[in-house]
Amino acid sequence: MNAEISRSSASGGARARLGWAREHWVAVLGIVLTIWLVLAPLATLVIFSFRLGNPWDPGGFTLDHYTSAYSNPQTWSMFFNTAVLAGFSTAISVALATFFAFLTERTDMPFRNVAWGLILVPMAIPGLLFAVSWTFLLSPQIGLFNIWMRGLLGWFGVEVATGPLNIYSLWGMVLLEGLRGVTTTFLIMVGAFRAMDPSLEEAARVAGASGPRTFFGIFIPLLTPAIFGATMYSFMTHLESLEVPLVIGLPAGIHVFPTYIFYTTQRYTPPEFGLSAALGASFLLVSVLLVYAYRYAMRQEGRFATITGKGYRPRLTALGPWRYAALAVFLLYFALTIAAPGFVLLWSSLLPVYMPPSWELLADVTLEHYREVLFDGDVLDAAFNTLAVALGAATLTMFLSLIVAWVILRKRFRGRSLLDAVTFLPHALPGVIIAIAFMFLYLQPPLNGLRLYGTVWIIMLGLTVSYVAFGSRSMTGALAQVHAELEEASHVSGARWLTLMRRIVLPLVLPAFIGGWIWVASHSLRNFSVPLILATRENWVLSVVMWHTWEDGDPGQTSALGVLLIVALGVLTVGGRWLVSRMGRRQES
Repeated sequence: MNAEISRSSASGGARARLGWAREHWVAVLGIVLTIWLVLAPLATLVIFSFRLGNPWDPGGFTLDHYTSAYSNPQTWSMFFNTAVLAGFSTAISVALATFFAFLTERTDMPFRNVAWGLILVPMAIPGLLFAVSWTFLLSPQIGLFNIWMRGLLGWFGVEVATGPLNIYSLWGMVLLEGLRGVTTTFLIMVGAFRAMDPSLEEAARVAGASGPRTFFGIFIPLLTPAIFGATMYSFMTHLESLEVPLVIGLPAGIHVFPTYIFYTTQRYTPPEFGLSAALGASFLLVSVLLVYAYRYAMRQEGRFATITGKGYRPRLTALGPWRYAALAVFLLYFALTIAAPGFVLLWSSLLPVYMPPSWELLADVTLEHYREVLFDGDVLDAAFNTLAVALGAATLTMFLSLIVAWVILRKRFRGRSLLDAVTFLPHALPGVIIAIAFMFLYLQPPLNGLRLYGTVWIIMLGLTVSYVAFGSRSMTGALAQVHAELEEASHVSGARWLTLMRRIVLPLVLPAFIGGWIWVASHSLRNFSVPLILATRENWVLSVVMWHTWEDGDPGQTSALGVLLIVALGVLTVGGRWLVSRMGRRQES
């Protein structure tokens, strides 16, 4: 009797789940597609790391790839360089971001609101162009800053033929990566500063605690989870950087993980697919550990939360005579990340052949490079591909993210946290790993019959995987603000799930959806690592074209393309922020 009841109960539960799946077939399809896009390529990467042959003709199983990888001293040197680059770059990014967040949120620094806005501008400069610009600034021979320093040393009787600084070094890469990472880390830290209740600090001062004791006893402990989370996020971001190591590291013979993978698959003859798969699979384990550490840090953040009322006003710290010194530090950062790189890129794009800036060369200024790129058939094809990839990746990413976020927040099931972890895993993976995983998956039979490799579709799917972590986080935060009772009321009234999502959920989260769409689209326009690995002549995008023009020794065309891309990114970002702000005001009214 009990067995019959158990079978009946199990059968009823199965029918209920099947009925839910039929009603929510779009959600089921979205979840399956998300899991496929993330896990299938990574599983293929791991499997191929134990196989001989190549992706389109795999052979037998072996451990030779791991033996070859870890018996090579160059592998360990590469891992060391990667750890140094990611570690020290993270330290610079977090230190500067925390300092700027403190200055703009908790001090009376002059023009702090302007500084808050300007600190976002570096996001409009793609990493490839940022690295290229610094070769014009700190190249030992022609670097503008080095020329100025040599002139200054000459005033003191010190003659230097080259340098004295050299950007083509590991520490040059650390400097550039550290500066590039400030903006994102700043956005993480500034939220923690705004959420902190200043009454705790005031209570400490009333109790007689000194300024330093209050700072280290109250301020820093409350910020610890945010700092740790920002550090983990920044570290994962710096691990995947390809642009700076490729432009700065390769001329100096310095390999880090992304450039090493690039060389094994793109420059070795024949390509070392097995070696790249073995290294990628090893790095996948590190990524899983990083994701676990980051999620643990985010869970601990609530233990340090403080509650503030509507009358919350942060107590500004008076800097006194140091107010303008603090502003000078920010202006130096602005000069190094925006003004100087932007100036030399524009200058390079206006000269027939690059030469250091001087008044005499103004007579040679020309728009020839712009005419060349605007009327080049390959560039126009790449621009079309870039636009198609950006629009497709942004749309697919945000719709999948909305579905995943809804399932995670609204449905109670055992694998919910695992689904959340799967969607966040790609953030800890370098773009080159995602790209080679896609290459292995869609070059192997039978999926090679789809003929995705060599098309814009495979780049679009690779970028979707790269940005689904951001999309799912932004949609989870937006959906958390929508009360479930609205959805329950629509369900009681007989509305189907698609109607619910189209008529209720999507309109309520539309500002966040559009904001996320713009973020993904702008990052897809400038993404370099995924398109570079998956590129063929038929699916080049603008970032790949810029790399090839740079490699071919044409900095003028590279700079002209870069300037046009930066303008397009700026228009998209400013226009997007205006649109999101307007939509937000409409919802509030």
